[in-house]
Amino acid sequence: MTNPLHLPFATRTQVFRLPIPHGLRTALPAKDQAEAALSALLAGGEVPRLKVSRFNAQLASAPAHVVLGAPASWTDAQLRWAYVVLLRQFGTMNDRYGKLFEVVDQGVDHTTTNAPVSKTKAATGMHTDSSDARYNPDLVALLCLQPGSRGGQSLLASASELLARLRKSHPTLEAVARKPWPRDVVTPGLAQNLSAIEANAIPILTGEGDDLEFRYMRYWTERALDKLGQPVPANLTRLFDFIDADMDENALRFNLKRGDMLLVNNRLMVHGREAFEDQPGAARRCLVRAWVDGFVDSPGNRLPLRD
Repeated sequence: MTNPLHLPFATRTQVFRLPIPHGLRTALPAKDQAEAALSALLAGGEVPRLKVSRFNAQLASAPAHVVLGAPASWTDAQLRWAYVVLLRQFGTMNDRYGKLFEVVDQGVDHTTTNAPVSKTKAATGMHTDSSDARYNPDLVALLCLQPGSRGGQSLLASASELLARLRKSHPTLEAVARKPWPRDVVTPGLAQNLSAIEANAIPILTGEGDDLEFRYMRYWTERALDKLGQPVPANLTRLFDFIDADMDENALRFNLKRGDMLLVNNRLMVHGREAFEDQPGAARRCLVRAWVDGFVDSPGNRLPLRD
């Protein structure tokens, strides 16, 4: 599941492991200075410029994701600093959940609260990020600080590959995917009444080719319809069942290790993770998520910056 680091990239989804840019290694702050350097970056401080054309090309291509491996010997603060420097090469870090959001088990239940699944140890199901119809991050990134004791394998699937199989086996369901369907409102700070849920309608599929955009959250769609007192239409259930079965069969499954940074094009890739357990006495599983709006100096089609 690795790539020998040359273009053109494969048309099938793979894990492309690329080295950390040399400029990032040479600019790395000392261990005792990393926390202060990280704080300065998050406050909008100047960022070292890096050559990221190889990463941009990969993220704009069909497989649409990259894994970079930083040395596990770097401290958490050094890893976070390097992560922020890298992400700011691509655009603006969104802060609606905080620029750096820790994905750890907080002992909550997403089925009985509006807590995101990222705060639990449950399997996430395959999905794209953001349940808000008005906002869709261009890049979703994850930094692995601790892989955990058991479970938590990462999953990735290609929306373009899925669409091709949908058209071949169930072509009538494409129209269902292109219709807006309500999603439950779980974003902090947004109104969460029935009117807001009804207005928060998102097509699963829009665009074509380079403009393809796939937004998938089965759980929050079904919960929205339930709150609105509407049954899930049979054709929507058939679409959901096809998507879930297709991704279960075709998704990549791989493990992130300490220092790994996963970058995913949130328009073209669907991601998820398996359930995990933190073992007593062992380091707790901890990933750091970030959302990035806009590609910077991309050789492919630029994605627009969001408000």
